[in-house]
Amino acid sequence: MNKKWLDLAMKYGGFMEQDRVFLENRLASLTNEEDKKLLVTPPASVLNAYFAELYQKRSPKEATDYFFSLSKALDLFQDDPNFHLEGKQNTENFRFIRLNLSGKSFGFCFKNDKEEAIVFSEFPIKISRELLFEISQIFPDYLICQSEHQILMRPAHFKTPFESMESLSALTDLAENDQYMRLSSYNIDDLFESAEKVGYFEKPTLQFHQKLFYLFIKKFI
Repeated sequence: MNKKWLDLAMKYGGFMEQDRVFLENRLASLTNEEDKKLLVTPPASVLNAYFAELYQKRSPKEATDYFFSLSKALDLFQDDPNFHLEGKQNTENFRFIRLNLSGKSFGFCFKNDKEEAIVFSEFPIKISRELLFEISQIFPDYLICQSEHQILMRPAHFKTPFESMESLSALTDLAENDQYMRLSSYNIDDLFESAEKVGYFEKPTLQFHQKLFYLFIKKFI
């Protein structure tokens, strides 16, 4: 049984080969599975440093893939996150990635094994479309949306491909698939002006990918 935790520690926990004897001895001394999981969960500083290194040297996707894989392996999911949960009773192994957005302190964590994530602020803030687009530029492989008072992220996967329909302006184009209308533009203001013309009233679902801003309008069929 301890081999599982030892393998997880070596893969995710920031431990190196010279730590193996230490880990074997510590794991042997623990009888509670939760204590073993906590031992091999990387400290916040190690997690954030490794995430940042992957993001900068490889890609945003490799960084988020690492964090999602870690979250699944060690059950780090949390659907009511905040900056003060780390180390508290019943959330001892909670971890999240720190973000600096417009000079303010934010974090994100995955909420479930569907790769849905929550972006949350250290202090109360007003959620603006500019903030949502700033997040979308950091995580181009995710859709960003607002639900109630939360900012949510989910993988930008669609069941059917989009087909080009028409140009709504000199800067904004329209495409559609079975579920969504998709507006794309190099300019945020033009994007929203075009969205208003096609009758867009909901809170935005956004993406920034390959230098284009996207806004998705769900069809009601």
